[in-house]
Amino acid sequence: MTRALILSEHDPDAWGERYTRGEVPAPLPYGVNALADELGWTLTGSRRAVDPRWSRLRDVVEHRAGFPVEQTLRGAGDVRRSDVVLALLERQGAAASTLRQRRVPPYRSTPLVVWSCWLADDLRSADPDHRQRLKRRFDGADLITHLSRHETEVFTDLGISEDRLFPVTYGVSHDYYVPGDGPRDIELLAVGQDRGRDYRTLFAAVRGTDLVLDVVCKPENLTDLDVPDNVRLHGVVPLTEYRALLQRAQVVVVPTRDLAYPTGSSVALESASSGACVAVTGTRAMRDYFIDTVDSRLVGEGDVEGWRALLAELRSDAEQRERLGAAARKSVEARFNARHMWTELAGVMTERGII
Repeated sequence: MTRALILSEHDPDAWGERYTRGEVPAPLPYGVNALADELGWTLTGSRRAVDPRWSRLRDVVEHRAGFPVEQTLRGAGDVRRSDVVLALLERQGAAASTLRQRRVPPYRSTPLVVWSCWLADDLRSADPDHRQRLKRRFDGADLITHLSRHETEVFTDLGISEDRLFPVTYGVSHDYYVPGDGPRDIELLAVGQDRGRDYRTLFAAVRGTDLVLDVVCKPENLTDLDVPDNVRLHGVVPLTEYRALLQRAQVVVVPTRDLAYPTGSSVALESASSGACVAVTGTRAMRDYFIDTVDSRLVGEGDVEGWRALLAELRSDAEQRERLGAAARKSVEARFNARHMWTELAGVMTERGII
């Protein structure tokens, strides 16, 4: 039986309580519980201090380090009994990688896998000195995953060997995001608050039309933007309301910029899993997940006229929306789900001798 220590910013007990209340879509972050459910792994999560005195000290230390360290240190005892350390997102793996490089026990003898999201984009956008610091920070990782095959060259161009890399097939919780039973009474829905959203282009596309667009995001996502009268803003909503919105949407619109990582992929795949018709910017990364006219519609980056024409077309074509939504749901069920993602990664760890 494989035993793994999970390093995550989320406390496993608190996460479990949130899952029971229906506030998160899976028993563990990013659906990593699939390793236990599907493969019988034993998963242990490192916890954070709750005593305010230790919390203040932790905050000072982590501020100076530039990355989290508490879970790594508190997990030392569990590492001794683990076959692999799995860091969920790159910042959580930085301390373990540093200890592994410096051959500090028990991390020096336990393989480290870093499941990353933004690292390639950070490397691509950093100045040369900071790029080298980031590279050195993760030199202790045995395997670094990323969410798009187009990111691989960002790492290899920096001198990171391809045998330490794997473009994992990203997936969402398809047992939670499911089609609803009610009507799809929301014409256009856009959701998202990461750094890659391109609401400026989307607003320009719907401005002056009779299209009605509902937007769920943080206010800061719309800083300096002139919001058209036919756009309804909802701010940030709870997860259950978000899921209900996806189930009610005729078309979910995901306008993005072309970054190294697949920005917008979570919302796009959760929408697809919910059976909605998905329209996305056809970036290199997003084309790993969607095929135009097969399970989605793709538009060029920054193409205002293209978005305007497509959204008007989809509004008037219910048959196309239903066909694309059904195909998108099947695609997620078959491949782009968390269960597939984690079992795929476990297979790669075994093939490469990490576990």
